[in-house]
Amino acid sequence: MKKAFSFKIVLAVVIALMIAVAGCGKGDKKVKEKEMYKLASSLTKLASAVESTVRYKKPPAGISDAKLLKLATKHDPKLLEPFKEYKVKVSQKDRHGIVLVCTKNGKQGLLEDAGCTGAMDKHLWKSSASCKFTLTAKDVCKKH
Repeated sequence: MKKAFSFKIVLAVVIALMIAVAGCGKGDKKVKEKEMYKLASSLTKLASAVESTVRYKKPPAGISDAKLLKLATKHDPKLLEPFKEYKVKVSQKDRHGIVLVCTKNGKQGLLEDAGCTGAMDKHLWKSSASCKFTLTAKDVCKKH
């Protein structure tokens, strides 16, 4: 009788721990999801600023990503604030700009947006994408 009772207690504790651990993982995913969607909203604004700069201000050839971002946000430096904890890369080709946001260590791609489109283009954080451009201006901007 005593053995059956202690087995039930151990089983109950194990089940409770499994439920608690499973719940924690889902909460973390929800937090990351919410954070990424908020960051995506900020990225569409930043990508539009980069697009405008690349298209109309004709930045010097070979300009660094950091200098291009600074030039693109000169009118509103707050556009860069949400990205302080991330690595941000810029690709410019055919007078279009694409912005890629990665983890701070540069290992995982999180978001990618072409400034020529109105909507957010790619949520890379949903997969295990590397911090490399997947969009090309030729493919994404041909209609815009």
